[in-house]
Amino acid sequence: MADDEIMKPEEAQLAIAQAAMRKPQVQVVREQLQKLAEDEEKGLPILASAIRNLLHQG
Repeated sequence: MADDEIMKPEEAQLAIAQAAMRKPQVQVVREQLQKLAEDEEKGLPILASAIRNLLHQG
């Protein structure tokens, strides 16, 4: 997959699962991001800002 291609949700889930099997820390980070995403008051704006920053870096 090229860097500029968009992953389908199923592909992203598979990639996360494979990474978590290789590195347990991936699962920990995923859980932390999930908690942030569930916090609409603080966490969601933080995630949105981080994603915007990543998109503008490319």
